Amino acid sequence: MRRFLETAFGPQELLLVEQAFNDWLNIQKIQKDSPEGELAAAIVINLYREGHDTKNALELAMADHRGLKDLIDLAS
Repeated sequence: MRRFLETAFGPQELLLVEQAFNDWLNIQKIQKDSPEGELAAAIVINLYREGHDTKNALELAMADHRGLKDLIDLAS
């Protein structure tokens, strides 16, 4: 839990999260400023904090996340 709370986001970390998030938004055809997009952003940040700290690991975690899957269903 400590790592989760103490995760720092520098420029490289923010870029990685942003790239993975934007790719997901584009694939799912979800707008960043929509309610689904805002909730997805929070999920992606939490996934990064949980230790999915490479683009590949983050994308795999996003693909497997139940909440993100539910958002995709809501948005369609």
